[in-house]
Amino acid sequence: MSSAYFALRERLLGPLGDQLLTTDQLCEAGRVICGRPEGLSLYGVPAPELTARGLRVLGRTAVECSKDPHPSVVAELIAELTAGLTAEPTAELTAEPAAEFRRPLGRRPMVVDLFCGSGNLGHHLGRRLGHPVYAAELDPLVYATASHNLDRVGSSVVLRLADYREVLAALPARSECDTYVVEPPWGAAFTPDGLDLTRTEPPVPQILDDVRRSRDGLPCLVVIKTNDRIVNGSLDGSFEGGVHLRSFVPEPVLPTGLNAEFHIYRLGERPPGPSR
Repeated sequence: MSSAYFALRERLLGPLGDQLLTTDQLCEAGRVICGRPEGLSLYGVPAPELTARGLRVLGRTAVECSKDPHPSVVAELIAELTAGLTAEPTAELTAEPAAEFRRPLGRRPMVVDLFCGSGNLGHHLGRRLGHPVYAAELDPLVYATASHNLDRVGSSVVLRLADYREVLAALPARSECDTYVVEPPWGAAFTPDGLDLTRTEPPVPQILDDVRRSRDGLPCLVVIKTNDRIVNGSLDGSFEGGVHLRSFVPEPVLPTGLNAEFHIYRLGERPPGPSR
């Protein structure tokens, strides 16, 4: 199974990386990655129905995305963690993204997806929590595909073609219930030996430092997707000074090291010590 996974992964990240997958290709990805064709599902739409519904999935997105039903479970965990803590909405969402990013801030919590990709995780967080969702995507092709899909499913995610640091700079802290989604490209950080979060692109510790700086000391929640084999203590090390709140470990489908996990932390100020 692992050899079939890595062979497909190489195709999807290589020659098929920038190609829109056909229904047959999506179903193959579902079988190999998720154990069954319908296991590859985005925005509540399973692989056999994605193209018929007008949704577009790039080869690399099929590998890297957070697949249903995992985002819904994560959203439910965050809803439980923040129950009774969030303020009432102070303003309705506007339709125009630029205006939404410039709007004076109230106390309504927000979700910020720093590396949007498919946007599936941010989409489900917004639907369950009822918070505005802002997202950044730096790759123009991924941005165009995600924008199309999010519009197609009627998502409220406000997506910008921008570096994640630009979005952080545009969104000062609103609430201690603000939630940041951290899913940077794994690249060379993922090997058969495991996942090293200090080698993602950019490294997770750097991303978390940027989040801290943008919030001027106000704590927040962070959701991070990993696999089930973290190496070099890089998860604990990345969140040094933070508080682990919950983990969601789906039933494994593939051999150890190839399955997704999700972790929720409370992030505050970095503890005193040498800079990374």
